[in-house]
Amino acid sequence: MDLEIKAFMTGSPVTIAPETSALAALDLMIDHAIRHLPVVTASGRIHGVVSFEDLRAALPIPVSLRVPPDARAREAARDVSVAEVMTHSPITIAADAPLDEAVSKMLEGRFGCLPVVDEAGRLDGILTETDLLQALATLLWSAGGDTPRRRPPEPETLVGALERERAHLLQQLEGLEHAEHARVRSHRETAHDLVDEAQDREAGILGERLAEIAARRVHAIDAALERAERGMLERCEACGERIPERRLRALPGTTLCIRCGRAAEQIR
Repeated sequence: MDLEIKAFMTGSPVTIAPETSALAALDLMIDHAIRHLPVVTASGRIHGVVSFEDLRAALPIPVSLRVPPDARAREAARDVSVAEVMTHSPITIAADAPLDEAVSKMLEGRFGCLPVVDEAGRLDGILTETDLLQALATLLWSAGGDTPRRRPPEPETLVGALERERAHLLQQLEGLEHAEHARVRSHRETAHDLVDEAQDREAGILGERLAEIAARRVHAIDAALERAERGMLERCEACGERIPERRLRALPGTTLCIRCGRAAEQIR
């Protein structure tokens, strides 16, 4: 089967300009749950690529796709531009190129993505590692002629993931409760020296902390599932824009998109 890149690339990718701050690039990655941004000029020509790894290596602050930098960290990194940290003149590929050519280029250069450009060098799309996995799933499904093969599983929905995590947390809480009962019973029935007493107290405190964290997470998931029933899970209650799925998986109790959440933190 001859597959072309255009069948699997991500069209109309999120882009950024080279003069924009690196923090703005990080904000876009968090907002859209992506790890690569094509850097384009005003004419739409590809100028570079900035990746999450580039930001993590270059910025003088801890960088995460789950936790946005706080005000102090943003101040420390505010003067760094995309042009300073991006990969300049990246390897590109055409939309009608064969998929195996893209695979070869990405393996040889250890690239996480390839910008897809038209004949004029303007950005047409982006091919990422995730896109290649989708292509692989398609090949596996279509291979084998008449041999029955299992269809690639559908991606897990956000609600399904939250429900599964909730069930796991409840099991974890039950296990912590049983462990605490066993610890208390052992403490009552067995003589302990001072070292044992100290270790026993530490174990009790640790169990309480773990249980508290798990209970807070369950409460947040319950709030998210209630919002899902009303069809409001992915809507920011402040601006009405979509809350990215990655943010909801990390912070299921949130009702604000990253921008509104950041604004709310600054007001406090």
